[in-house]
Amino acid sequence: MTCEWLAIVAAAVAANLAVGVGASQGQEEAPAFDAVFKPVRDGGSDVTAIAVTETIRGLAAGKPLVLSAPVIYAGVPGIADRVKDLAVRDDRGDVPLAVSEDAKVPGGFPYYRRWTTARPTVGAVTMSFRSLVQSPEAARGPPFGIRAVAGGVSGAGSGFLVFPEMGKADLHVRWDLSDLAAGSAGIASWGEGETRWHDTPRSLTQAWIIAGPVSRFPAAGSKNGFSAAWLGQAPFDAPAEMDWASRLYAYFGKTYRYLDPPPPYRVFMRFLTSGTGGGTALPRSFMLSALAGPPKPGAIAPHGTLAHEMTHQWVGGIAEPDGINSWFSEGLTTYFSALVPKRGGFATLDDWTREINRITQSYYAYPARTWPAAKIAEAGFGDENIRHIPYSRSALYFADIDAKIRSRSGGKRRLEDALQPIFKSREKGVRFDHAAWQAFLTKELGAGEAARWKRIVIDGELFTPGEHAFGPCFERKPATFTFDGQALDGYQWVRVAGQPDARCAAW
Repeated sequence: MTCEWLAIVAAAVAANLAVGVGASQGQEEAPAFDAVFKPVRDGGSDVTAIAVTETIRGLAAGKPLVLSAPVIYAGVPGIADRVKDLAVRDDRGDVPLAVSEDAKVPGGFPYYRRWTTARPTVGAVTMSFRSLVQSPEAARGPPFGIRAVAGGVSGAGSGFLVFPEMGKADLHVRWDLSDLAAGSAGIASWGEGETRWHDTPRSLTQAWIIAGPVSRFPAAGSKNGFSAAWLGQAPFDAPAEMDWASRLYAYFGKTYRYLDPPPPYRVFMRFLTSGTGGGTALPRSFMLSALAGPPKPGAIAPHGTLAHEMTHQWVGGIAEPDGINSWFSEGLTTYFSALVPKRGGFATLDDWTREINRITQSYYAYPARTWPAAKIAEAGFGDENIRHIPYSRSALYFADIDAKIRSRSGGKRRLEDALQPIFKSREKGVRFDHAAWQAFLTKELGAGEAARWKRIVIDGELFTPGEHAFGPCFERKPATFTFDGQALDGYQWVRVAGQPDARCAAW
């Protein structure tokens, strides 16, 4: 399973990216921010850049304006370097800019280049620039960078936008598709075509975009609140696979409950002729990047990745620093996306067995299993095996405490039941951080559990889940893994003979 949910995305959830369409009410005093995105092909068949025009009206007078773009974003380098011809004008004419740059952040996490106006702006302010697409030979990484694909372009707002650092505004975004093929569409996490809502301009960076001669599921509208758009030739039956994903999304909504009804969700896919793939979730949306090719008999979409990324919709994040907080957003998502689909018949028990052993091996098979969370965060995107230790370590930990909660409640409550108050209060803006998590553990499992969590998840103490952490259908067996000739002791999970399949599927 290739997936790249990032700690930084938890901040995007907290930013309350507004996906709904419609003018805001009671915001007459707010500034107005208008943006036009124009993919350009410069006379060729492939998109070479996105030309952007942004206009702000109603800014407070007497203050300089600061514009930002990431130098690197989640392992994707050179974003600010691909911004060309940046110019700012206001009612007095051209506005000179002073350029500065944040200190580099270790691990490939974001840091920014900033352009500050050399004088306070006057009246309406217009910014224009071109953001170049990534090279087809771009280094492996999450699909944030914009890429040319099949006569169109796709990526994330963070991969091409220069945004003004300001508070909430009345946002108005539209696409200029005049340089693309007839019938092209412009779609983003926030909506399709011309869209209006109320949020910060920075919220545009926490969204996927796709523009060009897209294919769709369903052909119009959505199914179960779910829709998909893609460019390029999918190596599987994309409409059938997106139908599967729409049904899984509906099942997740019934299972996790607290988002009722589940908000609209969009899957974006780009099928490239070169480069590497990956998948990443952003608020209410997901991007799959994969190699194009004709569908082969029996080929399916990466179901595990789709389940994982859609699960992020409900798991969300915890208010802690980038890289540190992935133990929750990624670990809980890894556990739930392995556990829940089998209950609804979306994964087989064999799938479940393989996945829990994949998780187990990805923890025990690497010396970094005992690294503290801070050290792993510093390594960041430099080593994928190390970066994924919090995913697997915490997934095993969540399985362990899930089993304990079930046992203490006589089977009446599961982990997802116990988490409902946290999820609901977080949606209402209540801060959910490590202190809140430790209070939850103390309430559910007693004194000492919070300290145990810190030793395992934050400090890196080698962890052994309970013998029946994955229920009565599996038993824990010792196993040895090898890393660069080094033998590492660990465990694997083996199906218990004689347990009814129905009981195993219902766990």
